Amino acid sequence: MAKKELLLGAVAAGLLLSGASAPAFAAKGEGKHHQRHAAMIERLDADKNGKVSLDEFKTNAAAAFKAFDADGNGQVTKDEIKARHAAFKDARKAVRNATEADKGKAREALRAGGPYMLPGAGKMFEKADTDKNGALSEAEVLASAEKIFERRDSNRDGVLDTADARPGKGKWHHGKGGEQRAERMLNRLDTDKDGKVSQSEMLARANRAFQRFDTDRNGEVTKAEVDAKREAFREARKAFRAVKATEGEARDAARAALREARLDRMGLRMFERADADRNGTLNKAEMETAAIAMFKKRDRNGDGFITVDEMGKRRDK
Repeated sequence: MAKKELLLGAVAAGLLLSGASAPAFAAKGEGKHHQRHAAMIERLDADKNGKVSLDEFKTNAAAAFKAFDADGNGQVTKDEIKARHAAFKDARKAVRNATEADKGKAREALRAGGPYMLPGAGKMFEKADTDKNGALSEAEVLASAEKIFERRDSNRDGVLDTADARPGKGKWHHGKGGEQRAERMLNRLDTDKDGKVSQSEMLARANRAFQRFDTDRNGEVTKAEVDAKREAFREARKAFRAVKATEGEARDAARAALREARLDRMGLRMFERADADRNGTLNKAEMETAAIAMFKKRDRNGDGFITVDEMGKRRDK
């Protein structure tokens, strides 16, 4: 369920699932992402100038908010979000099950029933709900939409157009779902929430990881400390699997413990790269040197920041 909600949240981030087919300017061979991006541009481009302004983007988000706010009380609850997502699943299932003769009608019903996606819904709900009242206001949704717009505007020209489509070359790390994982990774590192990661944010994260590993606080991380963290992750994963199918506090606690242990698993890879003198012990200077090297490698355009594209794509060989 969480995986499905994550997918819905990622689609919501681009407001891409309109059911419309990609327009003619989505060149052949550009891939599904380019086609979806082009379809989004065509759908949101109210003045038909080939690009989407922030005002156009937020206007669409405001319309989505009204559709989600089923009782019209100015707040969108998790139940209302679930209801819209359930409607989307039902409409999509109807398209899959329709005969060839009826597929056109089913697709039209899917389009007519939308919008099904809302900025701030899914995994981003807790962050979007800034007043922590358990619901999203229109202002909170529009604030989320603005952050999404800034992230999608990869060339920072103030509009979304086909130039902002992520490059077709290169592959996302970790295979299927790598794009979503890259976005989650960026969100963890992006402490000032400006949609990108600076070198200082990368260094801060590396230092926090070092402190977590340095359990005896002697200023060095040994292989024994690394192995202990690796074993802790395995135990946390095993504990979560044991209660995964249940409901209640035990599963929530196990999930939280696994989330914490995953942070350490990320640090394991850093340790192996950062131990420059290969003596099996890592000091803070080595960790910082490795973090800076990683930052420079990811900052492919040399602008001093890592965006979600740079976070998730590996270099072409």
